[in-house]
Amino acid sequence: MRKTLLLFTTMAVSLLLAAGMAWAAPGAPTVVSTVPPTPALTTPHPTGVDPTAKIKAKFSEAMKEGSINTTTFYLLAGHFSAANPPLSCTTTGTPPVTGLCPAAIPATVSYNDDTNTAKLDPTPTLLNSTEYTAVVEGTADGDMKAVKDRGGTPMASDYIFYFTTASDGSGNPGRG
Repeated sequence: MRKTLLLFTTMAVSLLLAAGMAWAAPGAPTVVSTVPPTPALTTPHPTGVDPTAKIKAKFSEAMKEGSINTTTFYLLAGHFSAANPPLSCTTTGTPPVTGLCPAAIPATVSYNDDTNTAKLDPTPTLLNSTEYTAVVEGTADGDMKAVKDRGGTPMASDYIFYFTTASDGSGNPGRG
């Protein structure tokens, strides 16, 4: 009888522990690296980026492919510290100015499950000598759109990074 009771107790404790593990939600996904690379906040953003470059964001974990699209990973012409298109973009100038966002650059967005990397491929070649803001959507801005991990957990806040495309050598900001 004692053995049976001990066996049932052990099984019950094991099941409770397993259930607790199953319900323990991991942290929200994050962006761990980008192409062009994201520098430290105290250093300038990348310049001289090839206007035909593919923009990439690598995540901390496997993501739900359907959540990564042109409304959750996009590119804007200009330098913005906050973006919530189409209604609200905040410039990084002094003082910051909030206004309508420019239209997102037309692009195709894909996700590579093997590398946990989203790729944004602008449809037009980007303009030379032009600053761009790339945005991976999180939930903190309240617009209810965000990339999500496989379990459905959304990224907590927008991940925003910047770069400037290369000059064509003539100082002309025409297409690359």
